[in-house]
Amino acid sequence: MQEPKERVGRRKPEGALRVVLAGGGTGGHLYPALAVAERFREAGARVLFVGTPGGLGAKVVPEHGFPIAFVRARGLGGGLLGALKAVCMTVWGLLQSLLLLHRERPHLVVGSGGYVCVPVLLGAVLLRIPSILMEQNAIPGKAIRFMARFARKVCVSFPGCRFGLPEARIEVTGNPIRQDIVTRDRNQARRDLDLPEGRPCLLVTGASQGAASLNRAVLQALDAWQSKEWTILHLTGPKHLDEVLCQTSGRIGQGPLDYRPIGYQEDIAELYAAADLVVCRAGATTLAEITARGLPAILVPYPFAAERHQDYNAALLAERGAAQILSDEQVEEGLQEMVAELFAHPERLQDMAVASAALGKPEAAARVVKVALEQLGGEWEQVAAAGARARLDIAERGHG
Repeated sequence: MQEPKERVGRRKPEGALRVVLAGGGTGGHLYPALAVAERFREAGARVLFVGTPGGLGAKVVPEHGFPIAFVRARGLGGGLLGALKAVCMTVWGLLQSLLLLHRERPHLVVGSGGYVCVPVLLGAVLLRIPSILMEQNAIPGKAIRFMARFARKVCVSFPGCRFGLPEARIEVTGNPIRQDIVTRDRNQARRDLDLPEGRPCLLVTGASQGAASLNRAVLQALDAWQSKEWTILHLTGPKHLDEVLCQTSGRIGQGPLDYRPIGYQEDIAELYAAADLVVCRAGATTLAEITARGLPAILVPYPFAAERHQDYNAALLAERGAAQILSDEQVEEGLQEMVAELFAHPERLQDMAVASAALGKPEAAARVVKVALEQLGGEWEQVAAAGARARLDIAERGHG
């Protein structure tokens, strides 16, 4: 009897481990994937990203030294016509994915979220290539819920992330972040920023584009904060900086407050390292970063996030005592008093910091790689897992 032909994902190891990472659309999907890609690269793997044309990854991924290919994908929004377009686009993307995967012959496919995961992961299923998924939020996204039935494992950020996912396939790894977020030295960061010893530092950030409601809340609170010996690092977002500078002209410098509006900061690790308290949205990557640093937070969930997942993210931290929550509608009236109250009670901030650090998983990227390599088994687990597992052991000892 003739032996069956070997499928793409069922051959013996040869050469370097090859991994395809599919995901993007937003930084919340892309940056965790980049953190995992770095770990795979350190383990000697060849990594190829797959995104959509014109997506965020087209610019960011090559800047991190990884190649990227593109397939078509689209969400289901827009009524019946939109749904039909999404189906047609996904079929087109599936054909592109099949050709791409056949050409690249990866040993593993990893999906980090976003609609581009669907055609790529479906292609992996048809070619019998092992695949895993990453879910950053407390409430899984639609693409992850749909594809979870086909993946071998789903790596989730929060222990309570269960909705719509097969229980047996869930692995709680945490949300992967850049290592410099964890390793940046606090004392050096404060020296570089010229912060006096013992001066409390508040970081306000609406992520890379800023948040108009957070900006308004800070501007409204500045007069009351003028007498405070604090430093405020205010990431306004590039498009909001001129407006903030205009509104603060003549209002700053009348007291000991050190207020610094910043349009954009590439080195966010330095700001985290220097901060004592953070005011921010409740995106999964932001929460992974601040808990990895053990930072207390005032969380203002973005009210228009899909399925209001930021509300669920924020609630998980608040329930553990790591954060306090202000709604987007409350932040302008409530921020001034909440910050003042926390800075007036450093013992409360310390308790929040301890709770935050208990939630943090700075070793998440290494955990995801470990889960991924376990799906390959055999020779690849022996050859490729050693470096990743060594890093995981070091990270766990350092965090313990």
